[in-house]
Amino acid sequence: MPDTETPTDPLPATVHQRLDELARLARQSDADRAIALARREIPLLVQALRSVLAAHEPDQSGRCPVCAGPARLSFRRRTPTPCRAYLAVQLRLGKLESMAGRRARPRRHRATHLHSVS
Repeated sequence: MPDTETPTDPLPATVHQRLDELARLARQSDADRAIALARREIPLLVQALRSVLAAHEPDQSGRCPVCAGPARLSFRRRTPTPCRAYLAVQLRLGKLESMAGRRARPRRHRATHLHSVS
């Protein structure tokens, strides 16, 4: 069985249809049905998302084995880049701002008045 999906593969369409159906049900259901839907479906969605993220788990060098791809040029040093799957999830969950705030360094401004010519 091939690793890649073909345009005729029904799996992506089926997954997207199910996600669309869940979103529609969440929007259109009354409060009691929405709570029941959430209790039933959120654990399944979390489990599915964790399965996808497991494939993108960074190696000991901090590189995602899926997003980084194979090292074609072994002499070229590759720097760890953020995994696209983890970035997408983090953006949707709204936690990226808090992480960026911790790493941000204060900017130093030059005293431009000391370098001006009179």
